[in-house]
Amino acid sequence: MMRSAVIVAMVGAAMAEANNLFKVTLNKPAELSFHEVKARFKTRAARLAARAARLASRPNGKGFPEPIHDFSDEAYTGTIMAGTPGQKMEVVFDTGSSNLWLPAKQPKGMHKHIYDHGESSTYTANGKAFNIQYGSGPVAGYLSQDSFSWAGLTLKDFAFAEITDVTGLGQAYSGTPMDGILGLAFSSISQDGIPAPMDSLVKSGVLGDSPTFAFYLGGGSKGRNSELVFGGVDSSHYTGDFTYVALNAETYWQVNLWGLSVGGTSVFHTPLHTSKAIVDSGTSLLAGPEADVKAIMEKLNATFQPNDGLYTFDCNKASSAPVVTFTLGGGPFSRGHDFSLTVDDMILAKQGNECILGVQVSPEPLWILGDVFMRKYYVQFDWGKKRLGIATAAKGEKAEATVIV
Repeated sequence: MMRSAVIVAMVGAAMAEANNLFKVTLNKPAELSFHEVKARFKTRAARLAARAARLASRPNGKGFPEPIHDFSDEAYTGTIMAGTPGQKMEVVFDTGSSNLWLPAKQPKGMHKHIYDHGESSTYTANGKAFNIQYGSGPVAGYLSQDSFSWAGLTLKDFAFAEITDVTGLGQAYSGTPMDGILGLAFSSISQDGIPAPMDSLVKSGVLGDSPTFAFYLGGGSKGRNSELVFGGVDSSHYTGDFTYVALNAETYWQVNLWGLSVGGTSVFHTPLHTSKAIVDSGTSLLAGPEADVKAIMEKLNATFQPNDGLYTFDCNKASSAPVVTFTLGGGPFSRGHDFSLTVDDMILAKQGNECILGVQVSPEPLWILGDVFMRKYYVQFDWGKKRLGIATAAKGEKAEATVIV
């Protein structure tokens, strides 16, 4: 396989600022209605229950070697160009996985941008079979190499997957704006040992002294200029200072979960609680172990809706509800840093006095801090120093409802 290389192209407006920030505009899809959000929760709850059953049936409790989440619902997406000349593709820039894949065949009943290697002068055949298992099921295809560009950055001769079977992602995939996935996690979890896109960018040196990227996620239907920045941060997207939290693994963007509390009272009930949390741009919710989620919801006096697999809350009581605090970093002899969310921060949809909270039980033995967390906090993913920088995101329009993944 040809070694991946990266070059940078100084393309007009793609170079957003003189300090070499490479900016990708992120697109947030149209808001879902209250009933659509409930339907998505119900579908997701069924998938998670099935996954929990599969995990429980594994010998010695061993899990599956697969990414944490699935991609069968909507999420923030950005545009990349594939091949030469460039073919427009809409991808999820995902910190919870490490492969780049694009559809090479129009899925039945869908309307996606399709990568056609026959139209690219920089395509190189590989042909090795590629399969990856997500939470909702598998996708399959074969490996190829080509050039990709976004925000003035270009990957040349980069190994990726052409996907010919996306049926495992479920029917909801047809209604999303995403065509494929561009993983931003570490090469250690990449399928088939393919270098992760960010790994190739960093090793090329094109990001200079700032081998980082940072997400600013917008809220309501008008958006707040949602943006992904490579090579630094945009000071207009956050207030105050960054708090830095060291990674405890180079797999997902994983840190130590030192504590979890509601209104200052810990909800960790046993010494066997999870000590892991990941910040994941490809997951819209907060998702955690059942005992933790139940303990939080009891403290908030939220109501579980078993038919839909979601928690609801009396909207009128949001302003007086206690805050939920994730304490990240730290260790046996040092305390971590507190990052709090109000009930208002966690509301996905409203109908009258009923609010749906963006928190759900997951069979995974860790906490997933998805877009609910990342809308409150501007997060810099620092590849060079193996840490997360977290600051309060600049205020903007509050979403009335947001989609879930």
